[in-house]
Amino acid sequence: MKTYLSKFTLSVSLVVLLTSCAALKTNNSLSPILIEASIDLENVVDDKVKITISPSALVSDEIIFYIPQIVPGTYEYSNFGRFAEDLKAFDSKGNSLTVTAIDQNSWKIAGAKKLQRITYWVNDTFDGPDGSEIYPMGGTSFDTDKTHLLNLHSMIGYFENLKESPYKLSVRSPKNLQAFTSLPSISISDSLDIFKADRYFHIIDNPIMYSEPNAVSFDLDDIKVGLAIYSPSGKHKATAYQPAIQEMMLAQKKFLGESNNTPSYDILLYLMGMDDLQYFGGMMGALEHHTSTTVVFVDQMQPAELTQNLIDVVSHEFFHTLTPLNVHSEEIHNFEYNTPLMSKHLWMYEGTTEYFANLFQINQGLIDAPDFYGRLFEKVNYGKRYDDTMSFTEMSAGIVDEPYAANYGNVYQKGALINMCLDIIIREKSGGEKGILWVMKNLAQRYGNKKPFQDADLIDEIVAMTYPEVGSFFTEHIVGTTPINYNDYFSKVGLVEGETEAALPAVIFKDAQNPVFTPQDFEDKGRFLVITGLNSSLESMGLKLGDVFLGLDGKMLPEINQENGAAINGVLTQSFMWDAEKEFTITVERNSETLTLSGKVGTPSALMSGIVEDPNATDTALSLRKAWMFN
Repeated sequence: MKTYLSKFTLSVSLVVLLTSCAALKTNNSLSPILIEASIDLENVVDDKVKITISPSALVSDEIIFYIPQIVPGTYEYSNFGRFAEDLKAFDSKGNSLTVTAIDQNSWKIAGAKKLQRITYWVNDTFDGPDGSEIYPMGGTSFDTDKTHLLNLHSMIGYFENLKESPYKLSVRSPKNLQAFTSLPSISISDSLDIFKADRYFHIIDNPIMYSEPNAVSFDLDDIKVGLAIYSPSGKHKATAYQPAIQEMMLAQKKFLGESNNTPSYDILLYLMGMDDLQYFGGMMGALEHHTSTTVVFVDQMQPAELTQNLIDVVSHEFFHTLTPLNVHSEEIHNFEYNTPLMSKHLWMYEGTTEYFANLFQINQGLIDAPDFYGRLFEKVNYGKRYDDTMSFTEMSAGIVDEPYAANYGNVYQKGALINMCLDIIIREKSGGEKGILWVMKNLAQRYGNKKPFQDADLIDEIVAMTYPEVGSFFTEHIVGTTPINYNDYFSKVGLVEGETEAALPAVIFKDAQNPVFTPQDFEDKGRFLVITGLNSSLESMGLKLGDVFLGLDGKMLPEINQENGAAINGVLTQSFMWDAEKEFTITVERNSETLTLSGKVGTPSALMSGIVEDPNATDTALSLRKAWMFN
């Protein structure tokens, strides 16, 4: 999944928080064939590692070997086979077998009854062919003796009709690096680790990070949690983030109640330098798995900012243990990696998950009410960037192709708001006793991780569990194309649009989405960034409307054009790493004079439109608001 949690959009791209999530099971097969796979991280050559795949005896004369075109939860074609090269097949005597490439993700092997092993080299996606198209949290990095991030869907393939076969995975690695993964191990040593997997899905559902030890492990009631961090600077220690992760996951467990039965959960946090992250356009976020998540953020983040980002992103990923882990359709249960058929219910897989990731924080006292309202209003505004008349179920079913793919980010905006509306409807009709969480808990009990639902039947099941008004909402706004008037639902819980003093994403912003500057063309001089808005911190420094923005904290802006986008980002994005105590300068031109203003970041805020509590709200609305947010 890709969740657009971006804090801003500029004329030149800056940092985009992007969350991606994995999904569920593969096709059923009764084959007992064992697939042995090995990865050699000791002998990395030109950022490539050698892979060997050895199946036990095959019975067909020819067989197709695949590397996934798409993996569950990313909702787009990635064509991971393009990172493999020089694929060869051999019999037990070392004789070559004929291999024919069908496309960039599949190879036909003749004489398969004699097949003893396949070998090939894999590029890492961090700098492989068009690797910037792969989200870093779902990619691979081979960095010799420093670190290796292994998302195995881009490294290990599967044979035709053998996705349910068990795998044995051997990894040779530098002695100074330790493996962190939720994949079950057979044996672990300083240079050879051997893991087991029940089936191919189990292989790709358990990423591995090799790094020097920087990890913590702790128990939360009946769940064991692990956090491993690779920090190139060495400044971010896992022990420092344990309290926040512990508080967050305890709150999530309390919110979910008996519907959470996850025995363990591992967080692999891979931090990158800002310059390295620019290769991916500044993308950051996480890729979800059943019992783990891979997370990528920038190493220059201050601890407070990294902590909050971890809470927001990892909490979303952990809620996927409810859906799609325990509530999912046949399309996900029997996922086809090279001929995918998508489910219609992204409104639930990603929308419900994103809604819960915000609702639980107010429900459990991790954020206050204005923060919660602000998050919802931000989603209303971000949702305006997408086609508001597009059927959500139609978009979901066609999400890998246009015009639907371009609207994918709306699953984290309108998708979350859809769930807010459903929650309020169900709360209202049940007298505050039931909500969308109640619905999801009941669906999880009915299905669970081994029983999929029929894609076409889910909405009818939910309506049967709840109220006719829920059915009308689905018909009009989820299956149908009628935009939602969110104010109708805010008013039910005593909220209205109004002016509010709100905290900003960074010191260079004038509101939740827009920077304080606007590109303007000056005749015979070129294009410059002109200050068109202020916030509390910049105003106290003496910045004025109409100032021409020249530089930030000693770094001067290059000429403002698309070609200089990366350099401009390098100047601007540093501000996202600053904490409240950071002292900085901003250089401007005012009345033909160059000025350097100085001050402290503080807590930048501005008066802006938002969601506020209605002082004239009825007792009924106040009661419903309390049930919605705290029951």
